Amino acid sequence: MGDSRVVGPVMQFSLLIVPLVMNGFFMVYSLTGWIISGRDKLNWSLEAETVGVWVLSGLFIFCVPVVAYTYWRGGNRWHPLVVSSVGHIIVALLLTLSIFITVRL
Repeated sequence: MGDSRVVGPVMQFSLLIVPLVMNGFFMVYSLTGWIISGRDKLNWSLEAETVGVWVLSGLFIFCVPVVAYTYWRGGNRWHPLVVSSVGHIIVALLLTLSIFITVRL
């Protein structure tokens, strides 16, 4: 298992909360496309793909340096920051894919 003491607790909290909040709001945004209809869905779909790509890019740009920082500090691939970063990238990728599917329905 990864040693969570490699990165201090305040730094870990800060690096864990950002993608959690971003993916939380992104989940609400992407799942909105599945429940709205009519003119609201049309308006949502006008910008949804762009929002999806930018949020995915932003999470990727945030999470990759977090993984690099954790490795630099002596963490391994099972460190909570590494597992969280990879997980958040996968979730953002799936939510972006969900947006692309929803827009085309």
